[in-house]
Amino acid sequence: MNAVPGQNPVVVRYLRGELALELAAKALASQIRDMTEAFERGERRIVSDLVEQRVEPYEFSEADHPKLRALWDLAHATLVDERVQAYLASAGNSPLDKAAQLLAADVRATLGETHVRVVWSCARDAQSLEVDDASRQLIDNVQQDFQDTFVDTTWPACPRHPNHPLEHADGFWHCPRDRAKIARLGELSGRAGGM
Repeated sequence: MNAVPGQNPVVVRYLRGELALELAAKALASQIRDMTEAFERGERRIVSDLVEQRVEPYEFSEADHPKLRALWDLAHATLVDERVQAYLASAGNSPLDKAAQLLAADVRATLGETHVRVVWSCARDAQSLEVDDASRQLIDNVQQDFQDTFVDTTWPACPRHPNHPLEHADGFWHCPRDRAKIARLGELSGRAGGM
C-alpha cells in the first residue's frame, strides 16, 4: 500500500483512530496523485512533505486488514472520480473516445453502470500516452483494473470457457483458446453465448 519506505503517517493516523476514513482517503489520494505527477515529470524526489513526516512506529495486525482495504478502496475511488471528470470534460470523437464508448457499453452490459467509471478513468490516462494504439492500451488497462481490484478476475469472461477472459483484437472480443470471435467491441451481453 505504501509507495515509499517506512510507514505512511496518513495510514498510521487512520489506523490509530486519529483520522476519519474520508479524510484519510482524501489525503492518501492526494499523496498518490502528487507522487504520480512528480514521477511523470521525471522528478527523482517523489515523496511529499506529508509522507516525510515521522510517526511513532505502528505494528500492523490482522485486524487492520479490513480497515486498510476500506482506506485503499475509498482513496482509489477518489482518484478514479477525478480522472473520470477530467476525461468526460475533454472527450470528443477521436478513435480513443469511440473505443471508450464501445468499451463502456461492454462494461455496462456485463458488470453494470457502477463500473463504467473505470473506463472513463482509464481513458483519461490513455489520452496522455504516447503509444501507437491508445485504444488497445485502454482496453488492456480496463481489463487489468478489474482483475487487480478483484471486480472480476476474468472480465470479460469467455462464454465458451468461463475460466478465462476474452482478448480484444481487430474490433472483436476473441476466445484466446480457439480464436473464435465472440462479439464486436461494444456488443457484449450479460448472457453467456456467442455471436
